[in-house]
Amino acid sequence: MNGNRQRKEKKIPGLQRVLLAAAVALAAAFLTFWAPLGRLEYSFADSIFLRKQPVDNRIKIIGIDEKTLEEYGPFSGWTRQRAADLLNAFDPEHAPAVIAFDINYFGGLDPEGDDALARAAAEYEHVVMASYVDYGTRLERQTDGTLRMNTLYVEQIEQPYEALREVTRHGFTDTMPDSDNYVRRSMLWADAGDSREYNFAWAVYENYQESRGEQAVLPKTDERGLYGFDYTAEPGMYELYSFADVAEGRLDGKVFQDSIVLVGAYSSGMMDQYMVPIARSRVMNGVEVQANHVNALLDGRTYTDLPVWTCALLAAVIAGGYTLLACSGRFAVNLAGAALLELAVPFAAKRLYDGGLYWRCLTPVAAVAVIFLTRLAFGYLTERFRKRRILQMFRTYMAPQVVDELSRSGSFQIELGGRNCQIAVLFVDIRGFTSLSEGLPPDQVVGILNRYLGRVTEAIFQNEGTLDKFIGDAVMAVYNAPLDVDDYLAKAVQTGIDIVHFVEELNDGLERDFGRRIACGVGVHCGRAVVGNIGCDFRMDYTAIGDTVNVAERLESQAKPGQVLISRQLYEQVKDRFQAENIGELSLKGRQDRVEAYALKF
Repeated sequence: MNGNRQRKEKKIPGLQRVLLAAAVALAAAFLTFWAPLGRLEYSFADSIFLRKQPVDNRIKIIGIDEKTLEEYGPFSGWTRQRAADLLNAFDPEHAPAVIAFDINYFGGLDPEGDDALARAAAEYEHVVMASYVDYGTRLERQTDGTLRMNTLYVEQIEQPYEALREVTRHGFTDTMPDSDNYVRRSMLWADAGDSREYNFAWAVYENYQESRGEQAVLPKTDERGLYGFDYTAEPGMYELYSFADVAEGRLDGKVFQDSIVLVGAYSSGMMDQYMVPIARSRVMNGVEVQANHVNALLDGRTYTDLPVWTCALLAAVIAGGYTLLACSGRFAVNLAGAALLELAVPFAAKRLYDGGLYWRCLTPVAAVAVIFLTRLAFGYLTERFRKRRILQMFRTYMAPQVVDELSRSGSFQIELGGRNCQIAVLFVDIRGFTSLSEGLPPDQVVGILNRYLGRVTEAIFQNEGTLDKFIGDAVMAVYNAPLDVDDYLAKAVQTGIDIVHFVEELNDGLERDFGRRIACGVGVHCGRAVVGNIGCDFRMDYTAIGDTVNVAERLESQAKPGQVLISRQLYEQVKDRFQAENIGELSLKGRQDRVEAYALKF
């Protein structure tokens, strides 16, 4: 056990890693197709993609606001003369490039007002009116013979009344909210029979480009004509003018020269408000949504969704690849890999978005986070289990206070090898145990031995020693390992004294129960030794080896019953604390050099 070595994370076997990575990859792909993250996916993408930008000052809004409604009354009571008055209020010499009404003028209402609006609109070349598409669902047979439910089947298109339609352009104002009810996308066209209607923002943009003699550029769409547009501004950021102020001539018409003028509802009571991703805490008036849409077309900031199978493949590759890394790498490598992917994936998604592709990247980002946290939790629990197992093992041969300190420090691990350190070693053995065991039944011998070993272990633990091993009726203990112990030399010597006293106390019970008494000899020595796990990968023992251990064992073999022998080397360091008698130099088995020994007095 070496607390100074860096622990390696336990690797999952190769085949298991591959199978786990494949399972995670399939799960990520499935989640992408199933799209259970729906609203979270959109919210996450919005936080990455959307940034407020300076509005295009060519776009101006004339709003039917509260001021206008107070002056003219409820919109439901208006005739179309009001719209005619607005058009007539513009200075013909300084007219807007495009005037677009995000207001439905369907069917006849008031002949005089209807004619007035048609005549006023005819004075301008680029006036755009709103139309509306009624979508339905229909089961359709595809070219390959399969059936598919068309949820965007065009049942009819409502257009401005005939007189107005003849002198203006028009485009549908339908919104296409996503599953979270936020407006990010639009249909570019809607086909009804042989005719095709384009959306309102495109009609405005196309007319503006035409007024400048430039070609309008169609945005890329999917096969259904669906595309997304980037938002520029939050509510209230485009130039806004009150409908009543313009219609009553209270403003200089020159402010609208060559501009794109959008006219629409700007009052909450008119129920033309939508949730938009750029202002999640507020709703946006429909005319402002159109302003952002036109702004995006002018700047070429539109996008199409990355095919779902591509998203699924990317999610599978990222999640599966990181799983392989997480199962085989160190914590630092796993952390670096997770951090890199958590930054790289959103960065790549933003670059794709800027290039016109919308990648819903939450699934791979979430997968990497979940895999990292799972691996972290797995490593933590594995380490907890490993430490608990080690502590349980240590409790069988270490003092409880030493085990507690080991648990608090956490600086331990099971591995082959050891460290060279200063320790004290104690050996104790029963004198005449062989003859004792021959004269008693085996069960009584075991009973005596268990009581004896229990008291010896108690003495070792009370003095913060580590129980190294039982060797039949002999016991080996070390001090100052695996953790440093204060005053460990004195504690080792005191253990020997305590053992002799404990055995004397034990004899009263042994004589009563078994009719026998026992005596033991103790040897204690100190010096350097290698302490650690000795053995092989599948079987190892925590012990101390070296000459220090051999000397302590030989001293114990020379001790008489009830005697504690210590070496001169140990005596010189504890002689002010314990009394001892020099018994001279002893010839120890297996050693050429004699060892001067002392017998403790107590």
